[in-house]
Amino acid sequence: MIVFIVFSGSIGPRIISHGLVGKDGFQVYGGAGKALLFGMLAFLLLAWRNSTSVQLKRWRWANGVWLILAVLALIGAWLGVDKLISGAHPSIWAPLVHACLLASIVFAAGSTFGPSNLRLLSKVYRRELIISLGLAVLFYGFLYIVYDLWKVLATIVLHSVRWLMAIIGIHSTIVPPRSLLFNKFGIDIAQYCSGIESIALFTALYALIGVLDWRRFNHRRYLYIFPAALLILFGLNILRVFGLILAGYYINPQIAFSLFHTYAGMLFFILYSIVFWAISYRWLLAD
Repeated sequence: MIVFIVFSGSIGPRIISHGLVGKDGFQVYGGAGKALLFGMLAFLLLAWRNSTSVQLKRWRWANGVWLILAVLALIGAWLGVDKLISGAHPSIWAPLVHACLLASIVFAAGSTFGPSNLRLLSKVYRRELIISLGLAVLFYGFLYIVYDLWKVLATIVLHSVRWLMAIIGIHSTIVPPRSLLFNKFGIDIAQYCSGIESIALFTALYALIGVLDWRRFNHRRYLYIFPAALLILFGLNILRVFGLILAGYYINPQIAFSLFHTYAGMLFFILYSIVFWAISYRWLLAD
């Protein structure tokens, strides 16, 4: 999971910041990446509840070969993106970039676990893999159903961040529809800042854990704590955007432009989920 986030976070901002999203099929990676993340989390939960013991082989030098192949594939995708940015014909370079991106994910998985371990896991946890794949597909559809809410959330983030900036004495001007203009730079509060993806991921994960542990949970607590958890998540997302803008304002504006378009939101969601469930899980259990 970490390898996937690092790989996608390295090239994703470059694709987004140069306006390639929405062209040549690159728009599919946003939702697909979140669906893959949720599928991996679902698999970890389901596999953890499986009583079967699996003895995995240790990391070997051959795994390093897979890692080299993953890095080479990522470099190939990077060079292909450079060609597209410079105006090269997309019918040639876009398929190459897609092929390299998919290959980098496959090779990264081979490097992390090793082919033999992947075969063993697919054999032992076949049922869990199928269920996780189905849940990932369902989440992909769920994400696109709720995605239009990002405009409402982004507007709230916009005004909240402007208010926070005013508190510390930094003047900003709102430029319709959702841009903040400072004396050093301007920033768009778009879907990447709205928190909609983290909210969708948290909601889906909350529902999955609720289904798995419904008999163990205090149902009233489980239902009551969910709105509060979402409000806290959204509030922390506002602080995340506020912090990125401060980093851009006081250190380098490029920080704001680059980090806004990374998979930092994924890491933010993972950290929040870990802390939330570590604190609340025992409290949610029935007395």
